[in-house]
Amino acid sequence: MKDSKPLTLLFDALQSEAFADLKQEFSSLTSPYRVRKGRILVDVGQINDHIYFIHSGVIRTYYHIGGEDVTSRLVADGDMACVAESFFLRQKSYEAIETLEDCLIYSVSYAEYKMLAERHVLISNLIVRILEQRLVNFSERIKLFKSLTVEKRIESYLGQPNSLFRRIPDHYIASYLGTTPATFSRCLKLLLRDKPSQLPVLTVNTIINILAGDLLL
Repeated sequence: MKDSKPLTLLFDALQSEAFADLKQEFSSLTSPYRVRKGRILVDVGQINDHIYFIHSGVIRTYYHIGGEDVTSRLVADGDMACVAESFFLRQKSYEAIETLEDCLIYSVSYAEYKMLAERHVLISNLIVRILEQRLVNFSERIKLFKSLTVEKRIESYLGQPNSLFRRIPDHYIASYLGTTPATFSRCLKLLLRDKPSQLPVLTVNTIINILAGDLLL
C-alpha cells in the first residue's frame, strides 16, 4: 500500500471526478483554522469528538503513567490526529491530544463523519483506506519496538523522512521511542560519531552542543 498522508488522500479524492458531487458538501462542513502551540484539543477523560487533519504543524498524543506523561504518537503536516477508541466508540479518552507547534488544521466532528459515511459509499471507502493505512503503520511500529534495541529504534527513527528530529524538543521523541532524554542524548552522540550520514543535516552549533553534552532536552 502506498504510504500517502491522510490529508493527501482526502484532497486527492475530493478532486477526482467520482467525488464531484461531494466536494461542495464536504467543503461546507470544514475549513482550516489556526490553533496555538500548547493547546489541548482533547484531554484525558473527555470524549474525542473530532478527527483533526493537519495542514501544517505538529501534534502529539500522550497518556499519564506514574506521574509522568508518555508520548504515544507524533504526527505532523498532512497527517491526522484522533484517539480512535474514544472517537469511534464514544468512550472517555485515556489519552490527550496536544499541539506542539502553531497548527493549521481541519476538523470533522463525529456527527459530520457519521452523516457523510452513512450517506456516501465513496466517503466510507475513503475512510476505510485511511484506517487501513494507519493500522499498517501501527503494526510496523509494534514490530519496531519488539525487534529493535533502543539504540536501533533511535537510529531508525532519525533515518525516516517524516522524522521530527530538530523540529520538536528531543524529550518528546525520546518518550515516543520508549526511552529517556539522557539515553536519547547518549545514543545521538554515538550515532554522530559512528554513523554521521544516518543523521539529518545539522548545523555546526548543533553538532558542537550534542558532542559537548549541552543539548537542550
